Amino acid sequence: MRAVNSKLAQPELSEPSVWEGILVVDKPAGMTSNRALQCLRKAADLQKMGYLGTLDPIATGVLPVCIGWATKIIPFVPDHPKGYRAVMVLGKKTDTQDATGLEISAVHQTLPDRKRIQEVFKTFVGLQEQVPPSFSALKYKGKPLYHWARRGIAIVKPPRRIIIDSIEILSIEGESVAFEVFCSPGTYIRTLCNDVGDRLGCGAYLKELQRIQSGPFILSQALALERIQQASTRSDIEALKIPVEEILQHLPQIRVEGQWKDKIKQGGFLTQAPGISPWPQVEPGVPICVKGPRDELWAIYQKEANAKPTLKPIRVII
Repeated sequence: MRAVNSKLAQPELSEPSVWEGILVVDKPAGMTSNRALQCLRKAADLQKMGYLGTLDPIATGVLPVCIGWATKIIPFVPDHPKGYRAVMVLGKKTDTQDATGLEISAVHQTLPDRKRIQEVFKTFVGLQEQVPPSFSALKYKGKPLYHWARRGIAIVKPPRRIIIDSIEILSIEGESVAFEVFCSPGTYIRTLCNDVGDRLGCGAYLKELQRIQSGPFILSQALALERIQQASTRSDIEALKIPVEEILQHLPQIRVEGQWKDKIKQGGFLTQAPGISPWPQVEPGVPICVKGPRDELWAIYQKEANAKPTLKPIRVII
């Protein structure tokens, strides 16, 4: 029998599966995303977890975590857009492009006004090419770039295409500019600050960052890590989780009656037959949610590209 966290050693939590599902963590500043995951693993006494979208230690905000069987749906969860509230400091640059780094340059001149900053912001809206920062978790020869950067070796990765959907100033106080940005996955906000500073001619670095949206997950759903760790009853835990069905509403759906459960559980193919609702008109390869009689997610299938209408399982949940 597996050891159970003494704090959670209650009859209601004898099955670790009560934790399975999706939790949205409000990651605290100063903690890595992986450390937040380890805290959840300890609280749930369950190792099978995965988060959607890494946050730097300096950042706070939305960190969705899939637990147990919910990890099977990670590839199908929308990851666009990402939304952030950030504060950048004008007039200085750092080697990490954020407040954790060493200052490498400073200017002593009048800083640009609100109108000029907004004009430059607008030039970043749309499709862009962004060079990832040297201090990042991207890999080179099997090691993250920050491993090399800390040893004085700056690895320059080729630019990557990103999309800035919108960017707006929230406030300006002295050299600090607070702004809100919505963008594609893979966008580095500290690099955006650095590039905006370069275009303004004064330099800039990221001081604060809060993720307010990650795909379908928003800040109002996020819970303090301590709140999740303190969950002590089945009903308490269930109230914290986001229903998987809500997250996959963007996918086509079919419903099946109970007699199909065993076949689906065994990974069987499906054809048009009694007990299965009409199929949506989709192209081969498009994921389709297969739900049971009570609207519960049983599996994710896709249409086969052949003459005979057939659905092939790509993720079995039950």
